[in-house]
Amino acid sequence: MVSAGLVVLTAMAPLLMPWGYWWGLVALLAAGLVQRLGNASSLTGAPDRYRASRLLWGALLLYAVAEALAAHQYDGWAVAWPAVAAGVLATLVWWLGRRLVLPAAWVWAGFAVAGVGTGVWSLWQALVGGVARAHGHAPLPAIIFGNLALLSGLLCVAGLGWVWHQRTLGQASLRWWLLLLAGACGGVLASLLSGTRGGWIALPLALLVFYRGYICHWPVRWRWSVLVAMVALVAGLYGFPQIGVQARTDAAVAEAQDYLAGEARGSVGMRLEMYRGAGLLILAQPWQGVGHQGYQPAMQALVEEERLPPGLGRYWHAHNELLDAWVRRGVLGLIAVLALYVVPLGLFSRRLGHANLGRRAVAVGGLLIPVAFIDFGITYAFFAYPVGVAVYASWLLLLWQCELSIKM
Repeated sequence: MVSAGLVVLTAMAPLLMPWGYWWGLVALLAAGLVQRLGNASSLTGAPDRYRASRLLWGALLLYAVAEALAAHQYDGWAVAWPAVAAGVLATLVWWLGRRLVLPAAWVWAGFAVAGVGTGVWSLWQALVGGVARAHGHAPLPAIIFGNLALLSGLLCVAGLGWVWHQRTLGQASLRWWLLLLAGACGGVLASLLSGTRGGWIALPLALLVFYRGYICHWPVRWRWSVLVAMVALVAGLYGFPQIGVQARTDAAVAEAQDYLAGEARGSVGMRLEMYRGAGLLILAQPWQGVGHQGYQPAMQALVEEERLPPGLGRYWHAHNELLDAWVRRGVLGLIAVLALYVVPLGLFSRRLGHANLGRRAVAVGGLLIPVAFIDFGITYAFFAYPVGVAVYASWLLLLWQCELSIKM
């Protein structure tokens, strides 16, 4: 098995270390190389797992190719090379990682450390540093930091199923319950303190994943108890203005109402106008896109023609994953992002009804990652950044390969 430290590093480094997403990819790549060189003639696990995993490393390779083609066609290597490098590394990691057996205990511990660490770091920034919005170490802005912290918290909740399975084997302890619950609370707290409203859209679909994986198997009275608890939690978060949820939500509603009335203002209004501008550029050049270097000048031209409001020419991506992939990388980029979404949904949804609760927890966690990224992608373009593809690939691999270490 791979060492516990490497697994924990891969899970927590993107959120808690400068440039940590590169460290996670490099650590997994090194582990895969060592495993391949040390045991080149055999594979661990069922052959169908490797055939299935080819789909994801194929999607990652397609992403890297789409990024590289867009950079080559429009002389945009200065902008695109980090994302291309992340895509290539992620592809190699998944290709070599099919031989790894990752200890499930340390995968869940890694997500818990990420959740607790982001919560503590965000509190320090808010209480000691006095920042308005918590953020990660450079170059991790508040939006990406807050959304990934929220995802780490949701993964900690998914890991409680594994803890319950360990309890049935007589191997669980109170420390595991407390660790994962603390990670869940820390991740949610970091998301709140970062002020990222886009991540909150993920919660209803995340709840649906939890329902299909866990809650639908519970007695009816427990299901209603969870629903009441969720409503009370949301009401409590909104009811305390000090947390910031109320102000951010009210502002978003006001901005949406103003947009419908014909006035584009605030982040909501600007995003909607940005989407409209991206749509105009896609209609003008649907196949190849406008490239990495061509997006800003093209948007600025629409501003100068008074087809878009002032200020939109300063953004370098479209703040929507699918629109950004299409407008800057063309149809191939759009297909690559759709593949990155669809393939892991298919891989992990097949295991959602597994009788082994520990493996079902892995399926729930594996589904949460693409579901969360789909939701995050409504208001931001995570795959425009190397951290997006690096975290997506490495966290998915942690969950995919840790299933091999779970006892029946």
